[in-house]
Amino acid sequence: MFGKKGSCCCLASLFRLVFSLIFMALFALAACAAYLQIAKAPVEFDESAAARVSFSPLEKVVPSDKLPSNLALSKSNNNLDITKFKGRYYFAFRSAPTHFASPKTTIYLLSSSDLSSWQYETEFKMGSDLREPRFLAFKDKLFFYFFQGGGNPLSFAPQSMYVSERSAEGEWSQPKPFYEPGYVVWRVKERGGKAYMSVYYGVGLYSDEHREGSLQLLVSDDGLNYAPVDGKKVTAEASAEEGEFEFDEDGTLYATVRMEMKGGQVCSAPRDNLTAWNCKFTPFKYDSSLMFRHGKDFYVVARRNVDGKYNRESTIVPESLRSKYYLVRYSLSRKRTALYRLDKEKLELVPVLDFPSRGDTAFAGIVKIDDNKYYLLNYSSDVDGFDWSWIWGQIVGSNIYGTVLEFK
Repeated sequence: MFGKKGSCCCLASLFRLVFSLIFMALFALAACAAYLQIAKAPVEFDESAAARVSFSPLEKVVPSDKLPSNLALSKSNNNLDITKFKGRYYFAFRSAPTHFASPKTTIYLLSSSDLSSWQYETEFKMGSDLREPRFLAFKDKLFFYFFQGGGNPLSFAPQSMYVSERSAEGEWSQPKPFYEPGYVVWRVKERGGKAYMSVYYGVGLYSDEHREGSLQLLVSDDGLNYAPVDGKKVTAEASAEEGEFEFDEDGTLYATVRMEMKGGQVCSAPRDNLTAWNCKFTPFKYDSSLMFRHGKDFYVVARRNVDGKYNRESTIVPESLRSKYYLVRYSLSRKRTALYRLDKEKLELVPVLDFPSRGDTAFAGIVKIDDNKYYLLNYSSDVDGFDWSWIWGQIVGSNIYGTVLEFK
């Protein structure tokens, strides 16, 4: 009897020890999450540049009473684009239950003559996730691009890119797949009578951090059929995505690259060799970047991590776990949508100002109003609500806001 009693005591002690370890681990995780909810790294804004720019009070566009009444909006309204074509503005956005992939996703296309009241054009549903809406006004035609993903909220599974063409008011062609499966459209722009589109291969982006990347710059003469410029990749860096770009007056290309597991890059390429991207690494991550040119100056609207650097070059965390540690920390930190100035000589992005934003935020679209004014659309969790970390913002939902950006 004594032996059995002793065994029972040992088992009880072991159970208490295991329970205590689990409790301490959960307490430590909760403490880390609480710390990251308030963590704030110092940031030096370019006050000189900020003095030359202003923006009007944010106006909630989605949801609002200025939209058509037949839209069945979900609580996460985010990825968007806007353009102007033949005197009319065209606006597209994604609506889904959360930020994550969902078979209930819808992309809506609207139009307006005054950026105030919006008219229904069309909508796209495929029973899976749809993202990255992009317009292109090209050769007297208006094209619309997006990509189809999967339906699993825990997986990033790009299937194909699609293109639709406007034929008349409220009439758009049935979307057709183009280029190669697994690629994601990021940005498309016209230059010198040609359409240039940046795309990246997204399959395995999160599951295999060492997989060779494929960020490409495509070119087209008709807006429908695309091929890589000079038949080359821009970069084969692992986890390279979201190749945002713009051209200088002389045709020099400037770009940013999101490095999902590492940080980011700021790049340039000569006009006579557009695939020869000279890139400078940065430990900061400029997610969902939008680059535009005002005169000779370049600006970028992108996500800013309130906690500071993404890549912290940590030596405490084992190398095999660092990318996962960076991703978890980044997800639990707060975010802002910021305006950056591009230093073309140093290939660096200099913070200028933060727009009112929080939670899940940063995926902007911009259209020029006059020589010094732009209409900027962006999404954010409720700007008057709780300052959620990024991961919680992706769950609680987001709205789309508009503002007039003016340069002095």
